[in-house]
Amino acid sequence: MIIQTGFNSPSTLDSIELIRVNGKRVIDIYLYDANGNLVDIDETMYAGVEPSGILNLEVTDLSNVLVYSESYWPVTLPDERRIKHLGTGHYGIKWGEAENETSSSGTLLFNWNARVNKDSEEFFRTQITETVSGRVLSLLPRFRLMLDKSIKVINPEQFCNLGYSDSQLIMYLNCGKDRINQAQPYVTWMTLDQFPIEHGSELLMSSSLISALESQYLFAVDTDVQSFSDQGHSFVLTHFAPIKSLYDTLSSSLPQRIREFKLHYVQSGTVMTEFRIGWGFWQTVASSPPGTYFRNHYSNTMGM
Repeated sequence: MIIQTGFNSPSTLDSIELIRVNGKRVIDIYLYDANGNLVDIDETMYAGVEPSGILNLEVTDLSNVLVYSESYWPVTLPDERRIKHLGTGHYGIKWGEAENETSSSGTLLFNWNARVNKDSEEFFRTQITETVSGRVLSLLPRFRLMLDKSIKVINPEQFCNLGYSDSQLIMYLNCGKDRINQAQPYVTWMTLDQFPIEHGSELLMSSSLISALESQYLFAVDTDVQSFSDQGHSFVLTHFAPIKSLYDTLSSSLPQRIREFKLHYVQSGTVMTEFRIGWGFWQTVASSPPGTYFRNHYSNTMGM
């Protein structure tokens, strides 16, 4: 993630960081000055008590429960730092080194607070990480085959996202899961790990494909060229119409498929009834003529 003085770009421009369950990954940031040059935190104190530079990290879950926190500077025990200086302007923490940090799948927020020196602005940025299991990663080759029909260069460091990265595919799969959860009946799966991909992966990918196509046809709206001519050479770029056609086809067919799929997981209800003869019913029986028939009732009148 990039933090540059004077540029308040939202951290959501960065894609999510994927971490394998029980794996390790360096979650890092780059600090730049106003001229675009990498710069380190000023590790000095001014006025004897205030730090010139600041670099803090808080890791929370989606409920804002604090999982881990650390200050690179100021710090009292440098030898116990987990945030490492990886190069000029480059800092990071290897997540997964401590016990149980990546033992289960889920989403974590890495909230950075940085200030290069006492004269610079203080910035707050959030990185989103997704810990996923090998079970979920097994979906990506099939989903990429369905969605991405050409070999495209992906270079996130240069914001070159012509194809689909693993992080983007996971986001689309989560969108597909949410789309299935929204439909009736009530059965829901809170995470991709809980979803029965053994016999429901095709439905999940079809549902995820709708979200991917939404992204594609919105991009096509901005980039399609209806008619262009230059010195007798003309061309037309119209991606929107065919993409929208596929989108509409999937949108109309999926609701019934989702309903039929979820019916496999709806528990059958049970009803227990107990019929007791009370005073009112006894009076009705006692006052009725001999031989009266009460439909769907049986009673033993011995002793009455």
